[in-house]
Amino acid sequence: MLCRVLAFVIVGMFIGPSLVSAGNIYKVTSQDGEKTITYEVRFGGGRLMDQFTAFDPETKKFVYLQWDRKGKPPAPAMKVWDHRTGETISLYNFPNVKNPLPVIPSIEAMKVCPLTNDKNFKAKLHIIVD
Repeated sequence: MLCRVLAFVIVGMFIGPSLVSAGNIYKVTSQDGEKTITYEVRFGGGRLMDQFTAFDPETKKFVYLQWDRKGKPPAPAMKVWDHRTGETISLYNFPNVKNPLPVIPSIEAMKVCPLTNDKNFKAKLHIIVD
């Protein structure tokens, strides 16, 4: 029994660090006045596909643009210049969305909850996708 446990630990030491997730799903909790709102948002893809994440302010939903990981990423629909930062921002056409949107690259890049404008929202890693 002890040999099996030791073998499991040793195999886990070698395999564990080599596993890298391709995408993450976060559970976000935000305050809207006295009301608490909880939702999930995905960043990154999986082993076979990759994806961009954006927020559509017209439908008040997160939207995703996916493509085959072996293929080329989608080209931007247009680029705009941000007068506050001097950066050029690429906008992409997301499925079932009227206007092109900017990509939210990660949960760390999201500084404000788009549903409540809460700057103190909490995001917890919920699921790791491979």
